Amino acid sequence: MTETLHVTGMTCGGCENAVKRAVGKLPGVTAVEASHKDERVTVTFDEGQADLEAVKAKITGLGYRVKQG
Repeated sequence: MTETLHVTGMTCGGCENAVKRAVGKLPGVTAVEASHKDERVTVTFDEGQADLEAVKAKITGLGYRVKQG
C-alpha cells in the first residue's frame, strides 16, 4: 500500500532525510519519499507488517505535524 501524508514543519533536506531514515526503519516499510517544499511524505508499506498510524506516530515523534485530509 502507498499513502501520501501532508506533513508540516520540515524546512530543509536534512528534515527530509530524518523522516526517510526514521520511517524507513519501521517493519514493513519498503519506500519513503519526503519533500519539505511540497509538505509531503509518501510511504509504501506492507499492511501485514506496518500500519499508517505507526508511520504518523514516527513522524510526529520527530517533531513534525501530520495534517488530516
